[in-house]
Amino acid sequence: MNRLLQNLRRSGYWFIDYLSGGKTKNHYSEIKNILENPGSNEILEIRKRRLEHLLLHAAHTTPFYKEFKGKRLSDFPVTNKNIILDNYEDLKSSDYEDARLYKASSSGSTGIPFSIFQDKVKRSRNTADVIYFSKIVDSLLGNRLIYLKLWDHTNVKKKSTMFLQNILAHNVMDSSNEEIKKLLIQIAKDKSEKNILGYPSFFEEICNYLDVQQDLPTISNVNSIISFAESLKDSERDRMSKYFNAPIFERYSNQENGILAQQTKDSNGNFVLNWASYYFEILDLESDDHVKSGGLGRVVVTDLFNFSMPMIRYDTGDMAIYEKDQAGYPFLSKIYGRRTDTIYNTGGEIVSPFIFYMVLDFSKIKQFQFIQKDKTEYLFKLNGTPQDVAEEEIIKYFRNYLGDDANIKFEYVQEIPLLSSGKRKKIANEFMEYV
Repeated sequence: MNRLLQNLRRSGYWFIDYLSGGKTKNHYSEIKNILENPGSNEILEIRKRRLEHLLLHAAHTTPFYKEFKGKRLSDFPVTNKNIILDNYEDLKSSDYEDARLYKASSSGSTGIPFSIFQDKVKRSRNTADVIYFSKIVDSLLGNRLIYLKLWDHTNVKKKSTMFLQNILAHNVMDSSNEEIKKLLIQIAKDKSEKNILGYPSFFEEICNYLDVQQDLPTISNVNSIISFAESLKDSERDRMSKYFNAPIFERYSNQENGILAQQTKDSNGNFVLNWASYYFEILDLESDDHVKSGGLGRVVVTDLFNFSMPMIRYDTGDMAIYEKDQAGYPFLSKIYGRRTDTIYNTGGEIVSPFIFYMVLDFSKIKQFQFIQKDKTEYLFKLNGTPQDVAEEEIIKYFRNYLGDDANIKFEYVQEIPLLSSGKRKKIANEFMEYV
């Protein structure tokens, strides 16, 4: 019965899309063709035409880009959230003054609330991106989706929509043991094929709960788990895979654009870039030069489908390691997240954020947060008690990464608070010279 309902939902969706002109299906077919045949001349020509069309449109219909008529992409300025907010009205296309537009908003967890307007074509493209990138990790349209994120008045769905989309929604703010227990009971009762999509920080809450349970719930038919919005550390990857008996993949996306990259079953932990819908540049941290293969750079995105408010050479604020495969095709091997969440050693060099999770090996704590306060000043906020923390051992261990002159302090708190986005920031940099 469950499989029949899933098939009906899937068929129904595509039938409705067919009646409305097959827009999403056409996008899906193009995305599949581009990403699965990246080196063909036909695909390269399609991508070239889309980029040229966007640049021409932006230069002729927006005040901000009018001086760049006839220019190449490299001649256009690199933008960011602040530049877009300062030039908001001048970035809107005159061709869409009377069109119905949709607002895509980020939570402002980085300190800058941010919204972008999108047209119908962009929305349809995003939907097709989600269907494609979900399908390649066995998350099929119509299957039960366990959706773990911040659900509030800005994005809550109607019960009828939840039923049609087959979504079991759980608000990550509901993270008590009792609420997690209820969620797991719901998942265990559902014997249909299902997938899990959520924040890694909430995966951690689930795993911490399961770690201390003697009788584990019997959960079946989870095809895959997709994490998004935060970096996924190895312990959450391993524990989620064990408890739900399913592979887990990281997705790199944002609210203002959509799905930018994702790990797949064949990518060996690397991130496949969504060249079908975006043009990517990974630029040097200190200049607008493109980094070489193996280099760390800024993720700069040109959205090929939002014509109502073009986002050209948009610096996402994230950093990544850029590499090329044997055929010369680019991918991201690591994504470090926002530069404002990047830690530097006392010599000014970037330190991998994942190393700070090692504090758990030297202490018995519930939560932690690591903050760079100054060039040589660092702080561990720990949800625990001093007698359960080997402070001297922690200092000795982390000075190997931060520098011999690193001054590492400790603060004990009752709770590491959630951000307004429902995420819990583990790493933060308050040293303004680097931020």
